Amino acid sequence: MKLKQRLIRMGNNAPLNFRRVIIGAMIFFGGAGMLMWAEGATHLPPLKQELVALLALAMIGIGALLSLLGYLGLSVFRILKFWDDK
Repeated sequence: MKLKQRLIRMGNNAPLNFRRVIIGAMIFFGGAGMLMWAEGATHLPPLKQELVALLALAMIGIGALLSLLGYLGLSVFRILKFWDDK
C-alpha cells in the first residue's frame, strides 16, 4: 500500500509533473540535436565523436525517462486516485 499512496501523492502535484515533462523534453531534444551534430562533426577525431554520441544517447535516455515520469504523474496516477475505493 505504501507504493500506491506514493503514486497517488505524486499524481496530486500537477505543476511539478508538468515541469518534469517540459525539462525532460528539453533534455531529450538537446541530446537528439547533439547526436545529429556528432554525426556530422568531421573535424573531431573518431574517439571524441563516439564519446559525444554516447553522451547524447545518455541525455536522450534521461530526458525520455524524466518526461515519462512527468506524463505518468499527469495522467495515469490520477486515474489510480479516481479508482481508489478509499
